[in-house]
Amino acid sequence: MELSSKSLPPAHVERLQNALVLPIDRKSSMACGVVRADGRFCHMSRTLLSGARLSGVPDLEDEPFAEMQMGRWMFAGVGRHHFGHFLVETLIRLWAAGYYRDELDGIVVIPNRGIDFSQAIDRRFGPFLSLMTDGLAVHLPTHPTRYETLLLPSPGFGPQGWITGTPIFRREIRARVAARIRPQGDNDKVYVSRTQLHKDDKLVDQEAEVEEVMRKAGYDIFYPEQHSIADQLSRYMTAKTLVGAEGSAFHLAPFAMPTEGRVALYQRRYWTRAFNAYPAQIEAFCEGEVTSLRPLQTRDKNEITGDKSPKLDFEKLTDGLSDAGFI
Repeated sequence: MELSSKSLPPAHVERLQNALVLPIDRKSSMACGVVRADGRFCHMSRTLLSGARLSGVPDLEDEPFAEMQMGRWMFAGVGRHHFGHFLVETLIRLWAAGYYRDELDGIVVIPNRGIDFSQAIDRRFGPFLSLMTDGLAVHLPTHPTRYETLLLPSPGFGPQGWITGTPIFRREIRARVAARIRPQGDNDKVYVSRTQLHKDDKLVDQEAEVEEVMRKAGYDIFYPEQHSIADQLSRYMTAKTLVGAEGSAFHLAPFAMPTEGRVALYQRRYWTRAFNAYPAQIEAFCEGEVTSLRPLQTRDKNEITGDKSPKLDFEKLTDGLSDAGFI
C-alpha cells in the first residue's frame, strides 16, 4: 500500500518474518525502511518529513549483507534529534506499542543520517520513549539488519498533512501520558517562552516585553527546554489557558493539555503553512479553542535576513490577545 503525504492510512499492523531494515542511504534523500523477506519494499515504513517529502525508497538491486537480530521487534521509524522533528517523525507508530507490549523485545529506530541517536536517547529522549512503550528496549540499526519477527504499524501522526493524527494515535498517546504523568503547578494560565534559547534564529522579537505583559496578566512564564519532557507534560496538564509563539512545545502540549482548553498561538516566522499545522493539531488532540494571531510586520521584499528573527508588531499582538480575552 502506497502512502500519501496528504492523509494518513487506516490503522493496522503487519507482522513480518525475517524482514530487512535498511538504514538511511547516504547517497539519496533519506531512503530507508523495511523490506520483506521476498525482497519487496514496505511502503508503509516510509516517514513523512518536512517539506511534505516522504522518505525515499532504497535501491534494492543487490541484497546487502545483513546482521540478524533475534526476537520480536516493532518498527518505529526514523530517529530525529531535533525535538520538534522527534515528536512528529519518530513517535508516529508508537500508538501500537501498548497493544503488543507483552510480546515485544523492543522497538527499532533508524538513526537519522549524520547523528549518533544513542546520545539523543541518553541525554533527552530515553525516559520519554520508555514512558511511551512501557520500558521497551530501543535498537538502532546502523547497518542492514534482519529481524526474526518485525511488527510494522501504519503511521498515525506526522507533519503537515498528517498533523491531526489518526483517532487511535490521539487516543493512545493521550491515554498513555494521562496514566503515567501527574499534573504540576497551581496556576492554570501558562505562557511558553523562548527567551532562554541560545540560538538567535530561535528567538522571538521583543519577547521579553511580551513576557512582562503576560506576567502582569497572571501567567506563569515557562521555559520548556529547562525541564524534562515528563515535567513539561506535567505542566501542560494544568494549563487550561496556554499562550506562546509557535514551536516544538505546541507539538508536545496537545499530548497532555486538558480537553476544551484555550490556546493563543502567535506566528514568529513567515512560514504560514508550518504555522497553520499547530492549531490543527491542538484542535484535533484536545478539542480546544485556538486563537491564531499573525503579528509579524510585513516583510520587505528587499530584506536579506530571510525568515530569521522577523520583526514583531507588538501592539498588534497585545491587541489580539486582549480582544480574544487572554489578557
